[in-house]
Amino acid sequence: MGWFFGQAINEALQNFLPEWLVAIFQGITFLGDPIVYIVILAVGFWIYKKKEAIIAMYVLLTSVFLNFFLKTLIQKPRPTESIRIIEEDGYSTPSGHAQNSTAVYGWIMLYFKKIWLYIVTPILVLLICLSRVVLGVHYIGDVIIGFLVGAVILVALYFIMPYILKWMENWSDRRKIIVGEAYGVAVFIITFTQGLFGNWDPEHATNPVLVDNTAQIVSALILIPVLVWVESKFVKMKNENIDWSSKILRVIVGLVVLIGAYFGFVLLFDLINTTGLAFMAKYSVDYLLRFIRYSILMVLAILLLPLLFTRVKFFSKEKEIVPTIKPTKESAKT
Repeated sequence: MGWFFGQAINEALQNFLPEWLVAIFQGITFLGDPIVYIVILAVGFWIYKKKEAIIAMYVLLTSVFLNFFLKTLIQKPRPTESIRIIEEDGYSTPSGHAQNSTAVYGWIMLYFKKIWLYIVTPILVLLICLSRVVLGVHYIGDVIIGFLVGAVILVALYFIMPYILKWMENWSDRRKIIVGEAYGVAVFIITFTQGLFGNWDPEHATNPVLVDNTAQIVSALILIPVLVWVESKFVKMKNENIDWSSKILRVIVGLVVLIGAYFGFVLLFDLINTTGLAFMAKYSVDYLLRFIRYSILMVLAILLLPLLFTRVKFFSKEKEIVPTIKPTKESAKT
């Protein structure tokens, strides 16, 4: 089993592959970052079907949460820095990129059921998994375990989700919000206490990736039920029968605002220095700052941008319906 969690395969791939191909793998690995999934699902919310986008978001959040839980439970260090082509923090097993790409891209594939997706999705997931090994941030065992965990999540949710949705059909809005908030609070308690009181080794005691991922999950889980309810009752953004020109404008403006806000808050919060604080204080402050950042992004994506798209006409231009003229008896005779 030495090859499973050994660096021999990483080193062999790095020595065998040309530099230009390794550079391409750096771009491929970005497609497995959580921010990419958030952008894809936000676009789906703005121009496709809101309900389906939110369901896919819960698939992502469930996978990210389970990945955090398993990583902090196993606490296996990454390969040595000498073979890492990119910087990466956090624990190694299972690979989050392998797990989340399998779960989320697999969910999109199974939802649309298009032949081209059945071809492209497995190739994309395989390349993302391979990129983590090539770039030296995961052992081959990490990505295999990550893929298997992601596949289990995908299959389980794919078969369970219809029953969950049917069960929730007759729920009141209040009950949906309460259950959604309970899920978010439960995840917060598990992740925050595990991060604060876990048996950390010194290298990972204040790991920014672990803090960032947990704040990301919790902010979304806590805010989504309320934001979706407010949007459905007061904003009521329509995606049906919207002209493609308006949809393209929604995507462009939405992405500029979201990405700009994301990096703007990164720069702003980097000005707050927490290095001199004790562990508990540093962890709590870092968690709070990241929670605020992702909360604002959620409010923008689900509420404020849809409000803009609804109130400004050129974001909601409807398709022109060309009337079909049926031939009359007289014209048919001629």
